[in-house]
Amino acid sequence: MTKRCSYFRIAAAGLAVLLALGAGGCVEAYLPEVVSANANLLVVDGFINGNGRTRIRLSRSENIAATTTPPAQKGATVYILDDAGQRYTLAEQLPGYYQSDSLHLPAGHRYQLRISLGESASAATYESELVPLKVTPDFDRLEFVQKDGQIQLLASTHDPTNQAQYYRWRTYETWEFNAAYKSELEVIGGLVRRRVTPIYTCYRSETPSTVRQARTASLSQNIIAQQVVNSFSDRAERIKIRYSVLVTQYAETAEEFAYYELLRKNTEAVGTVNDPLPAQLTGNVHRVDNPQEPVLGFVGAHTVVQRRLFATPASLGLPKDWVFEDPYSDCTFGSELVPDLNDKISLRIYRPNTRIFKSGESIPTQYYIVGGDTLGYEGGPHACIDCRTRGTIVKPSFW
Repeated sequence: MTKRCSYFRIAAAGLAVLLALGAGGCVEAYLPEVVSANANLLVVDGFINGNGRTRIRLSRSENIAATTTPPAQKGATVYILDDAGQRYTLAEQLPGYYQSDSLHLPAGHRYQLRISLGESASAATYESELVPLKVTPDFDRLEFVQKDGQIQLLASTHDPTNQAQYYRWRTYETWEFNAAYKSELEVIGGLVRRRVTPIYTCYRSETPSTVRQARTASLSQNIIAQQVVNSFSDRAERIKIRYSVLVTQYAETAEEFAYYELLRKNTEAVGTVNDPLPAQLTGNVHRVDNPQEPVLGFVGAHTVVQRRLFATPASLGLPKDWVFEDPYSDCTFGSELVPDLNDKISLRIYRPNTRIFKSGESIPTQYYIVGGDTLGYEGGPHACIDCRTRGTIVKPSFW
């Protein structure tokens, strides 16, 4: 249900405030009965990084109807083992998150991940299959292209040794945006005062869930040319001010490529009568004493290359009058009210109407001045004024 955000003017204390609340209907979601699936399976998310820190997340699966965050698998012993018996330990940094030191693993070896869920001899132990360390070639080129109403991020690469024939890309996006209205005021100690904490400009980050892969195994040359690794509307809010994307490139084995291709089909290519039915997703992690126990995840081993790009409307060649999508389009001006002049307090500090400001649902933006006299406040809904509802005011270190 979409909520209309009304921007209103608030008179000084002593007057009632008229709020226009949009009456909207709700559509009740239909949740069909589904066959109970196995829950509480071990989920292994991550890869063995040959030229940096290996980060592995361990969690437990939940039923499809669950709305909570999957529970973390805490207290595990996790390490990397190569085919020569060399061991590299991962330490638990946060519940369920395990990390190694920065590693430079030698190529020519095969590697696997070992996981033990306890100290006793009977504790469940899991291991991924031994896989070769794939060396990822560098980018030849990364570029933005505007095409068919989209901003496409294109990657080009090649491997003259022909060792890397399967590729995958992951992007991490960050962009700057502004709230609908700028607030110069805030409520401190029950009084409206000049704002100390800015809440107009924020930064938002996302990792697209789309699986982006390509292969050269069936080509005459090991060349990836202008592969689309990310795409979004050329009117998206993310490029209105400044946009950044960190692109990570991986070289994969054929088995890892097939795993992520099946994952893509299961999550993206479904929904119409012509789409394939979801298939069982089988990774390469198994329980040592019970190989039949399902485990979710595929642990590959590869070096990675990364590159960061920035974009602005000007750098993308967009006209100055280009119209962008507006997530605040429902924020509209509301009513003006005549204040009670007898309720003024000196130095332009007024006692707010607690029904409006105390709950935090509304925020004052500026003083309401008529004919040189400060008579009240202008204000609006929290979601229209505080950009932190959609991001953070902390500027990224790379900005």
